[in-house]
Amino acid sequence: MSDPPRLLLITDPLVCPDIEGGIAAALQGGPFDVVLRNKTASAHTLTAQAHRIKALLRSTGGRLLIHGRADIALAVEADGVHLPECGMETSEVRQFIGPNRLLGRSCHNPENGRRHLLEGGDYVTLSPVFPTASHPEATPLGLERFSCMRAQIPGAVLALGGIQIGNVADTLRAGATGVALIRGILNTPDPGFAVQNLLTHINKN
Repeated sequence: MSDPPRLLLITDPLVCPDIEGGIAAALQGGPFDVVLRNKTASAHTLTAQAHRIKALLRSTGGRLLIHGRADIALAVEADGVHLPECGMETSEVRQFIGPNRLLGRSCHNPENGRRHLLEGGDYVTLSPVFPTASHPEATPLGLERFSCMRAQIPGAVLALGGIQIGNVADTLRAGATGVALIRGILNTPDPGFAVQNLLTHINKN
């Protein structure tokens, strides 16, 4: 089983249309893993983006995961797959991608998190911890509820939703294995500085 991510950047073309440029700027602050999520892109476009991002990450040792497309993950020899909560069954994807690639899933409750890990997943994201512009209609868990739900999941849990430099330390103290974020890196004036500060907090825990 692969080590779960500690700092996971999820791409969103609505937040940062220049995906490769945003990642390149963020990498100035240190290494992190990336979930390439571009729901409207064609398979051809997604494959081309994956190859370019994989090349960017190679210099830092960061890993590339593909959101929801195990076939493309295998085609580009990515490091893993991140599944949406209602995506394919974990056991089926694990069998398809083999034992050595990372396999994550987005979750909003402990039951789905436990099931994913028991069926061969490496980590889950639990969200939204804080208010987030990605899903403004969603009620945030808050740190206390996040901590209670995280304690019910026997494995790696990444906090997602509204994560930023100002709350990452409290989130880690609440039990998060690591953090996943979009705007907290890509929507900042200096993505590299954001990554550097996030890694400082993560490496202390």
